[in-house]
Amino acid sequence: MRMMSRAALCLFLLLGGWLFCERFASAAPPQDAPGETNVAKGRRVTKQVIAALGGPTYLNVHNVQCDGREAAFGTAGTLMGFTLFRDIWLFPDKNRVEYFTKGEHTIVGFLMGSDDLLITHGGAMITVYDGRQGWTLDKAGVSDQPEDLIKTFNDRLKTDMNSVLRKRLNEPGVEAEYAGPDIIDLKEAEWVEITDRDHRLMRLGIDKYSHLPLRWVVVTRDPETREKTELTTSYTQYALDDGIKTPLSIEQSRDDRKVSQTFLTVCKYNTDISPELFTRAALEQAAKDTGKKGLKEPKN
Repeated sequence: MRMMSRAALCLFLLLGGWLFCERFASAAPPQDAPGETNVAKGRRVTKQVIAALGGPTYLNVHNVQCDGREAAFGTAGTLMGFTLFRDIWLFPDKNRVEYFTKGEHTIVGFLMGSDDLLITHGGAMITVYDGRQGWTLDKAGVSDQPEDLIKTFNDRLKTDMNSVLRKRLNEPGVEAEYAGPDIIDLKEAEWVEITDRDHRLMRLGIDKYSHLPLRWVVVTRDPETREKTELTTSYTQYALDDGIKTPLSIEQSRDDRKVSQTFLTVCKYNTDISPELFTRAALEQAAKDTGKKGLKEPKN
């Protein structure tokens, strides 16, 4: 009886150890395939990122509306202020951002790309882009966006993380190459470098275990001075919205200097958004409807 009990105990321990190893192995990150190149691993890791963000649901997003508040920071890292906003996208290239302010404000002009714009009595300021066109609605009415801001908008479309992951990875000349391990925000992480035929360089920092993005870095060079600039976007506090993992806190910095921080309260995907919302006519109608009072702030 004692021998049978010992045998049963040994069998139990062996079985328990095997189950523990199986669970540990399933939780551990996949090992590199023998002979896997950095290009092959880069592609594999980016597929893991897409799966973590929502897989086919993430890839098939055709519009999104997010509400939240955005803070801007000065050159010394001091907080300039914050404003409520609503950001609406109809992909691939239609965007409408509504800023809601109270009292005197300079931050909205900064966020809209016009540093000399001063809002004196609050209200709503709206920017709209539709591909190669763009308009602004402010207290003075509706006006065309300057050519340089339209160019900046389209350049950013080429280097936007979601645009790259959803679409551009399949374009000819776009390569994703594994760039090694790292520690980001005290988390084990991995880097993937993405380049295109126009020599744009983008770097994606990924949580090694959740496979969610932690950093998105866009490296550019001044065509005349060749001086390098790094625009870094950090993502934290992911939540599941309509089947898609959405970062609720987004921070941007330029060359290690904090520029802005965004806090999202809600995002809605694939809703009924009309293309007419992204036209000059829609802004002119909004100007008639609101007059000097400005649009109402979002309820949330």
